[in-house]
Amino acid sequence: MHIREQFALLALALALVLPLARPANAAMSGGPYDLPLLATVSGGGTAAGGSFTAGALNLGGPSFSSVAPSGGGYTVATGAAPAVVLLDSAQVNLASAHCYPVPFMPSRGDTVITFTGLTSSAEVRIYTISGRLVRELYKSDFGSKLAWDARNSAGQQVASGVYIYVIKGGGQTATGKLMIIW
Repeated sequence: MHIREQFALLALALALVLPLARPANAAMSGGPYDLPLLATVSGGGTAAGGSFTAGALNLGGPSFSSVAPSGGGYTVATGAAPAVVLLDSAQVNLASAHCYPVPFMPSRGDTVITFTGLTSSAEVRIYTISGRLVRELYKSDFGSKLAWDARNSAGQQVASGVYIYVIKGGGQTATGKLMIIW
């Protein structure tokens, strides 16, 4: 199924569910909440990323709260057409940390290797199979992903082969292998 068809089905499902929602009796609390925005699709094109921040306010959801938003503010900027927003949030541990695509093959259109399932503050180190450090990557945001362009610390394209990655974050360590085929 093409991505646009998936978005259309999701939008249709939301349109059917939202009118049937029942009011909840409690407001969301405990903020602030930061939700990094990965992408929005409007009118068939991808918009630039940004972020949506809510500070201790009731955002509702499929079951809307009867309590009015308070204790913060938010801004939503919309385009000319309805949009589907995909949100990504950091993990609390590295249990689901991994990377994709494996193998990484630019000949089939791959442009970056994405490390996902990361904590809000994470460090990724990539090593050759012989143990030489190739690249260090860092993130400190509320998303769960980090992209690597398959270049070493000097900015040079790395060679085809198998590499080991070590992810540190949230007081935990995760390891794995990846393969690059130019």
